[in-house]
Amino acid sequence: MYTIDIKHRGDTEPTIYKVYKKDEAEKEGILYKYWRDAESGDWCVSDDDYVSQVISRRDYQDNAGRENIYLRFPWGYTFYCPKYKSKPLKVAGRKTNVTQTGQTYIKVQSKQNKMKSLAMMFAMKPDFDLAIEWVLGDVNDSKKRKWKRTMRTETFKGMVREELGKRLTDHGLNEDYTLELLKEAIGLAQSKKDVTNLLKAVENLQDMHGMKDKHLVKTVDKLEGTATTISLIDELVKEEKHLIAQRTTIETKGDE
Repeated sequence: MYTIDIKHRGDTEPTIYKVYKKDEAEKEGILYKYWRDAESGDWCVSDDDYVSQVISRRDYQDNAGRENIYLRFPWGYTFYCPKYKSKPLKVAGRKTNVTQTGQTYIKVQSKQNKMKSLAMMFAMKPDFDLAIEWVLGDVNDSKKRKWKRTMRTETFKGMVREELGKRLTDHGLNEDYTLELLKEAIGLAQSKKDVTNLLKAVENLQDMHGMKDKHLVKTVDKLEGTATTISLIDELVKEEKHLIAQRTTIETKGDE
């Protein structure tokens, strides 16, 4: 069993929700339903056997007039259409309760065309303001600061490295080519020739490929506090205050 604290709109103190494994809930005498059948306030079980309460359930019609149902749980939310079989609803492995998939917001963004276009533009011209203007047009200072924070994340940097890798490969400058240059530089060094400029070129290519980072293991500890406000159906998910305190440690493989 674990707990999730959520401070609902208008509350002065957070509400503490308990999440049980199925066998734990049964030992506690908790009566639960299958998640598709649960109403607001009911205990329900997910497809991977986690038992929690339904914070809210809303029925609504989509643009095609089909009935749909929204369910909000302490660990996240989902939608389903009663007429169709839904995907398995799983709790394990979720990193946040503010996205439908449970992936972090930045991971969800990274799959969208807007973020991909930003990474491609930044790979061609590493200028924050210029890339934002090319992709998003004229945005206000607040949105520009928000996007700059996003572009400084490890996820975005990885996307830029991927785009750089594609461009280098298109020009025949792949990792094998870089390693061959390194091998040549070592050979020249052994014969006592000047290899300063060649080594600099190899180092630059290594940086662009992200090859120097591949022997590192990054461990990220996150402490997340979320002030959650949900309003359906007209304004389904309002912007949520999301505070992340993050500590990153880097270990070198082979030092264990």
